[in-house]
Amino acid sequence: MSTTDPGAHARPHAIVLSFDNLGEASELERGTWDHQVALGHHASVTMALPRLLDELDALGLSATFFVEALNCELYPQALLEIAGRGHELGVHGWRHEAWGQLSPEREGDLLARAARAFRALGLPTRAFRPPGGESTVRTQPLLRELGFQWWSPARGSGGGGDRPATIPFDWELVDAYHLMNRFDYVRVRLGDSRAPLQPAVAAERLCAVLATGSGTQVLILHPFLMLDSRWWEGVRGVLALVAQLTAERRAWVGPGGELAQATR
Repeated sequence: MSTTDPGAHARPHAIVLSFDNLGEASELERGTWDHQVALGHHASVTMALPRLLDELDALGLSATFFVEALNCELYPQALLEIAGRGHELGVHGWRHEAWGQLSPEREGDLLARAARAFRALGLPTRAFRPPGGESTVRTQPLLRELGFQWWSPARGSGGGGDRPATIPFDWELVDAYHLMNRFDYVRVRLGDSRAPLQPAVAAERLCAVLATGSGTQVLILHPFLMLDSRWWEGVRGVLALVAQLTAERRAWVGPGGELAQATR
């Protein structure tokens, strides 16, 4: 499965399609997981992921899935399925740590542990997105030492030079920014309403930003949010627009690794 064509990367508009988080990793890190529930059966993996992969297949889209490396232990078959469907896998911490607050030693240990876990499954680890978007002064040098090809922090959080390539994201193209209560402080900081948007309105806003975009945009969607049927319908609309933009040759759409490789 490929979204590329001759000269695609030379287009003035490129959309990096990406998905963040998988399973219960983030809930474990935040202490909100019900420990009476057995690990390894999270609905984001058993319900949301299969229909998302089918939707991407149907639309001919490929993407980068940033997943916490703990999933290499809890959901190895799901990660192999993602890669087998033609998508790129990236590291999203070990279990969604507050990355910008890590000590240098802890950050190095977590990245090395994540790289080992992916290698054990025979999967390359060339991409990284810091959970929460924030990095430290050591993040990019550590990624370079470990052989990462590209990374995607929040714009303004870090990144310089060309190794690994930096493809930053903007909050306005993150579904959680629009939908979740706990991102109210980010919305206020950026001049948006403190209250989250309704799913249909959030989908309309994402589509408007993408349809009128230029340069490189990074779209971030979360499988666990797609367990809400209203948002799943919104996601289908957003993905349909993305597929339309590439079919009409108005934008290149694909995983960040392809873009980073093409623009080296």
